[in-house]
Amino acid sequence: MRTRGALFTVLSAILFGITPAFAKWIYMDGVNASTLVFFRNLFAIVPLYVLCRWQRCSFRINVRQGIHLVLAAVIGQSVTAVMLYTSYQYIPIATATTLHFFYPVFITLICVILFRERLTSVKLVALIAATLGVACFVDGGGKSSMTGFSLALASALTFAYYMVTVEKSGLNRLHPFVITFYFAILVSASLWIYNGVFDLFTMPGEWMTYGKMLLFSLLTSVAAMGLLQLGIRSLGAGDAAILCMFEPLTSFVSGTLFLHEEVSLLKVLGSVLILGAVTFMIVMNRRQARSRSQA
Repeated sequence: MRTRGALFTVLSAILFGITPAFAKWIYMDGVNASTLVFFRNLFAIVPLYVLCRWQRCSFRINVRQGIHLVLAAVIGQSVTAVMLYTSYQYIPIATATTLHFFYPVFITLICVILFRERLTSVKLVALIAATLGVACFVDGGGKSSMTGFSLALASALTFAYYMVTVEKSGLNRLHPFVITFYFAILVSASLWIYNGVFDLFTMPGEWMTYGKMLLFSLLTSVAAMGLLQLGIRSLGAGDAAILCMFEPLTSFVSGTLFLHEEVSLLKVLGSVLILGAVTFMIVMNRRQARSRSQA
């Protein structure tokens, strides 16, 4: 059972790691990031609904859960995805994905500052290592590079907000497919309003591009997300999070193979520091959770 869960999680990470290269391919057809995120979620609504019915999930939520769902969807999903996908247009996808994986560090900081959780010396060392890793990506490569850097790192902060909201508000008690289904609806609606108000929609003229976006949606919002939820169910969130580190590795490989992106030695060092620190923090959190459950 655990072997199958590990396989599901790794396959999910690989799919998530490949799709940034896929996104850049779609951008070549004139589609911008906010339009792609809109269609990614819109096309996922029906397949996710079918999955929920297949799993016999309950769609019932209360008012408090509804409020947190809207906030998490708009800030944690819509804003995060648009910033991360936009960063792909400025910096290599391996760099963007690695910076986005700084989010566990932001989660730790949010919990320490807002929820008065204790910052251990071990976590402090990991925070310092991860911060040094981020510094390796600040190479002064011009305004365009700094824009991509800022967007990718900001996406980590908003995603950290999403993760904390889901845990602290009790949304994690809902079935994962139900949450994903509601998020697909809410993100589509919020981006329809946002793109419409600011006239940001870049509708492609070729039907082939819509086919690409449909495939992109099925790979990310349905297949990758579904595999991840199955992996978490078999392994637990802690073990699954460690295996998710295959995502930035896959982004590096796909960016190099398909987009011929170059990554400097300094950025490789930064990636090692960030991902190493994040993995260490996940392992330590997992051990602490086990110790509390056995106490």
